[in-house]
Amino acid sequence: MVGFAAAFALVTVIWVPLTAAVSTASAWVQLVTEIGKFAVIIGAVGVLLRLDEVRFFELGLSRWHLRTAVLAFAGLWMAMNAFGFVMAVLTGNDLAVSMIWQFPEAAPEVQRYSPLPATSLVVILLNFLVIGLIEEITFRGYFQSKIIDVFGHNTRLRIALGIGVTTIVFGVLHTPAAIVAGNSLGGVVGAALAPTVTAVLFGIFYELTHNVYFVALLHGFGNTWPIVVEWANWSGTSLIAFWLGTACIYFSVTYAYRYWTAGRASKEAPRRTSSFG
Repeated sequence: MVGFAAAFALVTVIWVPLTAAVSTASAWVQLVTEIGKFAVIIGAVGVLLRLDEVRFFELGLSRWHLRTAVLAFAGLWMAMNAFGFVMAVLTGNDLAVSMIWQFPEAAPEVQRYSPLPATSLVVILLNFLVIGLIEEITFRGYFQSKIIDVFGHNTRLRIALGIGVTTIVFGVLHTPAAIVAGNSLGGVVGAALAPTVTAVLFGIFYELTHNVYFVALLHGFGNTWPIVVEWANWSGTSLIAFWLGTACIYFSVTYAYRYWTAGRASKEAPRRTSSFG
């Protein structure tokens, strides 16, 4: 845990000012900087895992995990698009077949890379293959498992504590960039709030599936929303119904995955023993 804290303090101290410094540089420089940051993070996690004598696949990163995650996510993506389409038709809201909607606070990411060819594809690949995957390996696969292991046996209370601690760390680490950007206190809190809420959900999904790939795909999906509706423009009961339906789909697919893989899941669960410490 000390190593984890030290590694991320170092990354934060170096990369937050560096990201701010290249904010006016070319899109290519910003993209390389972003990828470089996550390369350093995953490298640090690799070193910590080696010190604990734990291999990456033991966190939920085997080929079996990848195959089942892709299939489960494909089902979720189709369900979300079908649900969004039906909701849009029934409520008279917007369809946007070729659009990728982003949270307002994430919109600068699209603008930042807009000079690059195939910007939408760049944003999708960056969020699915770099940001989502590496953050989930780091926080759910490694850190959450580490915290639960430190607390002791995998009781529900200790798992809840592990999710809680990981959530707090995840939220706090999203605040330095907002501070450097000169945001108000409300802006800093807002920058941490969305990651904090999603961290709780991702932590639960990881404990239900023990599959980092699956949670990483959900992470990338939530960052880019490649679906056929612009639900951000919805309001009132339509928006509430959309969120309730989305929650039902997420948990239904997760539990379906859990049931589908029950025969093998126990063999593929993350390694949590006293040696992981």
